Amino acid sequence: MTPAEHPVSEVLRARRDERSIRGARSDPHRVALVIEGGGMRGVVSAGMAAALERLRLADSFDLVVGSSAGALNGAGLLAGVASAGPAVYYGPLASRKFINPARLLIGRPAVDLTYLLAYAASNFAPQDREGALDLLAPLICVAVDVDTAAPVPFGDLRTEEQVWRAMMATMRMPLFGGRPVEIDGRRFIDGALAAPIPLATALEAGATHVLVLQTRPYGVPRTTGSRLAERLIERHLRRVNPVLERMWRERAAAYEVLVDDIGRRSASPAAEPPHVLGLRPPVGTPVIGQLERRPAVLAAAATAAEALVEEALAGAAAGRRSIRATG
Repeated sequence: MTPAEHPVSEVLRARRDERSIRGARSDPHRVALVIEGGGMRGVVSAGMAAALERLRLADSFDLVVGSSAGALNGAGLLAGVASAGPAVYYGPLASRKFINPARLLIGRPAVDLTYLLAYAASNFAPQDREGALDLLAPLICVAVDVDTAAPVPFGDLRTEEQVWRAMMATMRMPLFGGRPVEIDGRRFIDGALAAPIPLATALEAGATHVLVLQTRPYGVPRTTGSRLAERLIERHLRRVNPVLERMWRERAAAYEVLVDDIGRRSASPAAEPPHVLGLRPPVGTPVIGQLERRPAVLAAAATAAEALVEEALAGAAAGRRSIRATG
């Protein structure tokens, strides 16, 4: 089955053609968008989100669930600024103001989330803060509770402070991002540790149809790409909570189980909901590292990701190779 023929695609297109809006649907479905992050690899899902916006599909989702950079890209889509998202990655975020590993030597985070979120806040809806918060109502950010090592969804974000803290928590990379984020007396870190692709969160929220935007190409394991970084992060997590260190060590195997499940659901949807369609860069696509800063590499990844979604959901375009559903 091609992505265009999948039940998820059919519902999305039907809603777009009907100009369906949240709270006034003509169908009984609950449609979710789930977005994988991955630090600067989020440029891939940013490109995908930009394509969804261009295809006029943003209003077709009842909820948007993201971990790490996926949550930020989801917020951009809901706020109507997804088209500008990729340029943020290969522009302001490709600077040493955002990523500078040398800061670790003086006890500061290598990744400055304050810089990122301040930039994002100024570009969502600077003239209408209350309206911007209304747009973000369907957003769910997933972070990991440091003490329980469990994924925790943050939804119903009604104030700027709540949005800010949830975003800080879901994107707080172990070691490189600094200390855990405290919310209501609990400490949280990067949601991608326990829920790199928060499909389970969407299904638990009652989703009947789920579009999953994946950032790792086929055949790429879930690793940092650096043995030294692996050891440093393991030591850091061991001090925070030994259970988190074990999760880190086992994350690659857990990730493969997850993407295999998404692949099966995408290729052969069941007769009854929930239906899941995953879109993932094909084999051979260059892998974007979590701390990648080369603008040309980031821009190329975003462009390829946009083309992937446009082809998968809008039908094959002349001169482009066919794109499979994830599997």
